[in-house]
Amino acid sequence: MKQESLADRTAVITGANRGIGLAIATLFASEGARCVLLVRDREAGERAAREIATHGAEPIVAVADVADRGALSAAVMEITERLERVDLLVNNAGMLMDEDRATPLSRMDPLVFERTMAVNLGGPIAISQLFLPHMGSRARIINVSSTMGQLSDGSAGYAPAYCISKTALNAFTQHLAAEVGPRGMMVDAFHPGWAKTRMGGTNATVDPMDAAHVALFLATRPHSERTGLFWRHPGTVIDW
Repeated sequence: MKQESLADRTAVITGANRGIGLAIATLFASEGARCVLLVRDREAGERAAREIATHGAEPIVAVADVADRGALSAAVMEITERLERVDLLVNNAGMLMDEDRATPLSRMDPLVFERTMAVNLGGPIAISQLFLPHMGSRARIINVSSTMGQLSDGSAGYAPAYCISKTALNAFTQHLAAEVGPRGMMVDAFHPGWAKTRMGGTNATVDPMDAAHVALFLATRPHSERTGLFWRHPGTVIDW
């Protein structure tokens, strides 16, 4: 079946001022979507908006830390007062702290764990809850996850807070899909690969725009009851 169009659709992308989020917003804008960049720093968001505007319409910039429910509520109110509806929500913002990379689970700092969970899981839950009343029956929610959260292949024991947060994000994806699927909405997660971003580091192998094409596939794939899935490439579902 033919992919759907993003023309005249509105997409909110978190963490969209750089890396995978910026690539997704750039690609969506080039496909005709009106994008909203939800970022922590307005100046960085406005720089990204100007860059994206060379590929499509200039995005709206909204500011909030995804771990701050009060700031998120204010940002969502600002966005929904300006826009008739939200068609796509991409929960991209995430963190992998240096302390998490360097410390095994047996010595994990509780504060590192709490901050990681607040951003990587609490953020997507809060944003989804706040936007759902403003999303129609054909809307999509896309969660940027990672195979580091997979349970099917075991764990390498690296970055435990990050890995656990992504396992939990995958569970959230399934639960939300089960709730909103009967309304015609679709919710999916995807693994972007080891992307060449600040988080990915210098040895990463995947261009952020390649990861963005997975998000584009999920944003435009024909409506289906086959949702609540974990994707690696366009058209490729992987195990949890």
